[in-house]
Amino acid sequence: MALMKSKDVPKDAVVLNEEEAISYVWDLISNWDSISDVWALRYGPTFLGGLNAFSGILINSHYRNKLKLGTYGFYSSVIPITLMPGLMTILFHRHIILSDMLLMKKDTCPVCYEVKSAAIQLGFGVAYPMILGPTSALMFAHRYNTYRVPNLTDGVTGLFQFLKKITKRFHSTLAFLTVMQLVSSSVVTYFEIRNNVTFRRKLLEIEKELEDRES
Repeated sequence: MALMKSKDVPKDAVVLNEEEAISYVWDLISNWDSISDVWALRYGPTFLGGLNAFSGILINSHYRNKLKLGTYGFYSSVIPITLMPGLMTILFHRHIILSDMLLMKKDTCPVCYEVKSAAIQLGFGVAYPMILGPTSALMFAHRYNTYRVPNLTDGVTGLFQFLKKITKRFHSTLAFLTVMQLVSSSVVTYFEIRNNVTFRRKLLEIEKELEDRES
């Protein structure tokens, strides 16, 4: 059964709401015989989520090592800085990018999808860990006295200068992560668009063959 939007509903059509429609499409993709037709749709979000989890690991490790935290607060920082960005990237990419693409909610250009994908990737892979990583490291360093950190009551300026100092040698890695996120999100989204076109074309071909047999 082909999935399409229509104001004039045929008599033999099955009417689905948006949630049922996207669930139906994902079932088709999951059970599609030719993986080469849908590989980006199947594995693209997971790959991007893994990339952001890797980015979170590097950022978290940098600040923890700089402040000599060792194993102090390890799991408390790994879960929100590593696991959460990965999971949120998968969920947001599937919901905001792929659901819109597969259901053809609106005529969004390919570049718009790539820009949205890049925003999700940078948001959860760079911005979010760069806020939470140093914050949690400073908190644990202050709690366990592993490193002498500026006290917030002494002023915000000193704290920012301290963060700038310990982040200085991380700038090249941060730039590499940013470029990697941009390139990866662009490439994955490009192949998702191609997969979607191929998937829909073959789906229509299968339906046409079935109609020809019945007639």
